[in-house]
Amino acid sequence: MRGVGKIFHHEMRKIFKEKSLLFGFVLLPVLTLFVTVGISLLQPKSTGESVDTYSMYFYGIEVESYNIGSLDDKQIWLQPIKETPSEFILSEDFHKSDVLVDFSDVANVTIYYHASNTVSSYLKMSAEAFVRESFDMVYKGQKAGASFRSVELMDINEKDTDNRMIAMLLPYMLILPLTANIANFASDTIAGDKARGTFYQVMLSPVPPLSLIMGKIFSVSLISLFSSGIYIGLDVLGSKICESMGTKDVFGFAGVSVSALQILLILIYAVLLCYLFSNLGVLISLFCKDANQAQTAQIPVTLVCTLASMMSMFRFGTSPMSHYLIPVYNICLIFQDLLNARAKTGNMAIVALSLLVLSVVVLILTLVSYKNEKVRA
Repeated sequence: MRGVGKIFHHEMRKIFKEKSLLFGFVLLPVLTLFVTVGISLLQPKSTGESVDTYSMYFYGIEVESYNIGSLDDKQIWLQPIKETPSEFILSEDFHKSDVLVDFSDVANVTIYYHASNTVSSYLKMSAEAFVRESFDMVYKGQKAGASFRSVELMDINEKDTDNRMIAMLLPYMLILPLTANIANFASDTIAGDKARGTFYQVMLSPVPPLSLIMGKIFSVSLISLFSSGIYIGLDVLGSKICESMGTKDVFGFAGVSVSALQILLILIYAVLLCYLFSNLGVLISLFCKDANQAQTAQIPVTLVCTLASMMSMFRFGTSPMSHYLIPVYNICLIFQDLLNARAKTGNMAIVALSLLVLSVVVLILTLVSYKNEKVRA
């Protein structure tokens, strides 16, 4: 794309002249960090969990309450439960030292435990031995069918209600400043040039339309991506500070574990999301006469994104796959899934693909609009 580098350099110089806007890009994440860490420090110190007995709970199988021994001068009990595992592990009866064995499907058993808790990890091994013996009893004498007998080990993240609350709010906290700040920068890309009279000079230059548009989009995308990195990075830093001080982490990052593939998809989200919002800002700026008019025209986009983020705050449980195709809303769902340790790679791939398709569609609309006579008038 001939000339895109020159346009990009010109736009970056123009952006860095707006020191007040740049200050807001960095100041907002820093203020959020101090406020959230302050809230965390006001909470009582975590003193650990005190229990009288250790328990191995069983669901989907007939067992009687039975004392199987002791550990650390505390008795270990086998206990049957009637609640579903998803409900019981969130109740006050299930402690971090306990284990839950889901026997609802005898050929595919799930063991819930806390990997970071030594007692829970020890009981998990005992539960595995119990499951193996059960398999031997059920399938005794059968040569076939061994492939479908499985035991899934489910590590339960040690997060309390406060963490789940901030996990619900975090997507909203990320989307709102991102859309608002991008709108401020994007509004000046073309509408600002129109007001200064430089846009028409560029239109007469030999720079291809695609290079002109992409140069402006890339400049806004880069600065917004930098701001998003600061925002998330400071939140993670705040989580580590809370952890080191022994306070309850209200950030929602405690106990979160993501794979290398999920990290790659998160980076793709960040790039595509910043690009998409920047492209929308440039598209709106095309039809405005000055930056103030463009900022006003950006308000509906910011409100729609805010509404989508707020809708995710009232989401309960898991969502159907179709919800991961809804723009902006799907990003909020994925962040919540990651923070609650229930993100599926398939859903994450769907979100990345939907963002890519939407970004291409918006770019085509921008290029078509650039050639429109109303834009040039």
